[in-house]
Amino acid sequence: MPNTQIKQYERLTDAELDIMRVLWQNGEGLRAGQIVKLLSETRSWKTQTAHVLLNRLEEKGFVSADRSGYFHTYNSAITEKEYFASESDAFLKRLGGSVKATVASLIDAGDISDTELSELEALIRSRLGKKEE
Repeated sequence: MPNTQIKQYERLTDAELDIMRVLWQNGEGLRAGQIVKLLSETRSWKTQTAHVLLNRLEEKGFVSADRSGYFHTYNSAITEKEYFASESDAFLKRLGGSVKATVASLIDAGDISDTELSELEALIRSRLGKKEE
């Protein structure tokens, strides 16, 4: 039976999402300076900018901070999967809740490649197989 109780999270700004992606992809216990360096190809931030955004993310409950040492380190407080489930749920609700209509419009617009369609088909077949067991 599918989980219909998806926890709703506040929507992140693009900058906040960039920081969360760094935390999700590069592990835990990162310092603001490390985050700035990892984002240097796409963002020209100073460390202070990252600190401001990290503090905002902490206030929102997305990040936890360890302030026990000289350098503060930051960890994600939620998983990438949890956040994107919340965003997907909110998106579908805004569009009237029809997964079928949403996917059909993406296919019709050419926004889903043949490879992605095959992957979706395999995912659906896998989930349907689990239901039959």
